[in-house]
Amino acid sequence: MKTRFRALAVAGALASSCAVVPATATTAWRPCQENPNSECATMRVPVDWADPAGPSIGIAVARHRATDPAARAGSLVYAPAGPGSSGVDAMTNDQLFGLMFPPEQAAKFDVVSFDPRGVRRSSPVRCDANLAGALGDSAPRDQAEFTRLLDAQAALGSSCRERTGPVVDHLDSRTQARDLDALRAFLGEEKLNVYALSYGTVVGEMYAELFGDRIRAMVLDAVVDHSADTVRTEVTGAAAAEDSFSYFVRWCDRSTACPLHGKPVRAFVAALYAKADQGKLADPDDQGHLLDRGGLARRILEPLGNAGVAETADRIARLVTVPAASSPERADPPSADALPIYLYCADHRSSIGSYAALRDIAARKAAAAPEVKTGWHGVPQLCANPPFATANPPHRLEVTGAPPVLVTNSRYDDSTPHDGAARVAAQITGSTLVTYDGMGHGAAVRGQCMRDVVTAYFTRGTTPPPGLHCPAEPLP
Repeated sequence: MKTRFRALAVAGALASSCAVVPATATTAWRPCQENPNSECATMRVPVDWADPAGPSIGIAVARHRATDPAARAGSLVYAPAGPGSSGVDAMTNDQLFGLMFPPEQAAKFDVVSFDPRGVRRSSPVRCDANLAGALGDSAPRDQAEFTRLLDAQAALGSSCRERTGPVVDHLDSRTQARDLDALRAFLGEEKLNVYALSYGTVVGEMYAELFGDRIRAMVLDAVVDHSADTVRTEVTGAAAAEDSFSYFVRWCDRSTACPLHGKPVRAFVAALYAKADQGKLADPDDQGHLLDRGGLARRILEPLGNAGVAETADRIARLVTVPAASSPERADPPSADALPIYLYCADHRSSIGSYAALRDIAARKAAAAPEVKTGWHGVPQLCANPPFATANPPHRLEVTGAPPVLVTNSRYDDSTPHDGAARVAAQITGSTLVTYDGMGHGAAVRGQCMRDVVTAYFTRGTTPPPGLHCPAEPLP
């Protein structure tokens, strides 16, 4: 997670491209505007599932029909990553769809996804862009700055509530799981096949808790451990970042394809962090903006989410050559990437209530990640002061009536650490954890071994042996 949650800025909502139509079997579906090879519809659900007869919102839905209708085995629903990613976009982008769903799966299933409530075409959260920009991205340096951050978040949250309406109080993953079950009924399915990716795994976990007997098969891929509190989330993420960085350094040491091969990569990075802490590390893409340690960590780690080891090496090489900034003042980035994405805050609330507590957790993270100082992002920044109660706080899963669940995770993934996947698998009786022994965020389609395991599970109900590991795909 951490900047794994930069998928969408809540201020920049886009208009729906799927027409709103009544949720009936005869009139709901029509060709999507972005891609007529996909079908789009809008499903109505209550704003508040505790008041099903009350106000409703539209959930944008899209699907690919099974390419072999004679072999069709039902619907396979993709619970989107994020929070803030669009499932409709995934269904209408042929290239992305082909990467996510191998032909063997696309042949046998109507593959369906949706924009979760609060996202894109489904009553998006709307906020004041100026207040979002004022929130900034840099770590508070004292209690006064921490207090100003809380005040800025409160102001931003008030604007989001005013511009979004009551749906802002109903964004949590238990509510999203009820929307998912409404989609099951909308599709006319008795049981669902679910592929949940990254933050979508929290929706999958909640669906398994609430509707375990309505699952035919479920894959939780790149898993978020919803039982983890703030400290565990932050420290586990820091340790995973350190593991990913070490994996990258080992590759660079042995591969001549690394632009830094034969050079002291660890020493370079240590010097960059020292520069960032002194307020002298200029952004090579915008030298009017300084990178703090959190910004530096993101530059190093982001490409590794897609096993982009060469790009990480290129970024480090560029950062090393940037002259030291002459001004000690920091500049907050103009983008809205640091916006609180409230779907996450509806499931988690930061327990960090003061600058002293922030310093304590920073020390714990530094001990877990001495080389990759992951800085200020993630739970503390996103959810220190959200504008609503956390409706679905972290808890251990209680799943009954579900079939065996397949849990998949890369061994090296700082966004969703492997330790979290192992904890989730241990909480779901009968589940099986399969580990991809390489790098990257999302494991289900990384290499033939992983694709075969997941496809066999979905198409034939074949559960792999416990503790299976799939080999890493070769890096350059």
